[in-house]
Amino acid sequence: AGGAGASGAAADPQAAIQRNIQAQARFLLVLAHVMKCQSAECRVMECTATKELVTQHTRQCRAGDSCSYPRCTLSKKLMRHHRECQDQLCPICLPLRRQLAAAKMGALSSAAGGLGGAAGRPNSLPSNAA
Repeated sequence: AGGAGASGAAADPQAAIQRNIQAQARFLLVLAHVMKCQSAECRVMECTATKELVTQHTRQCRAGDSCSYPRCTLSKKLMRHHRECQDQLCPICLPLRRQLAAAKMGALSSAAGGLGGAAGRPNSLPSNAA
């Protein structure tokens, strides 16, 4: 009974499920990137191939879950899942939600950046300003 070592960890169904969830979360991030990426020379590893999938195939595909085009069904399922998911702690959606929130905060802070350090803070006027 002493042979469970590293090979036992590789066969762990929970670890496989976790890797699958992480892979889906990563691909959802790539899909979100592709939707906005305008670069013909993007350096994001899967951008070019995924952009081709999304722009050339997935948007027009009507085969549903029976489509055999590589990653089409997965792409549609992930986009649908993210659009409909209500779980704020969903392990598939959470990385994208965090990225979108960070981008929103970055946009807000850069928009406020031109207004000086007091932008966005209540009662930021000096007390002798009246």
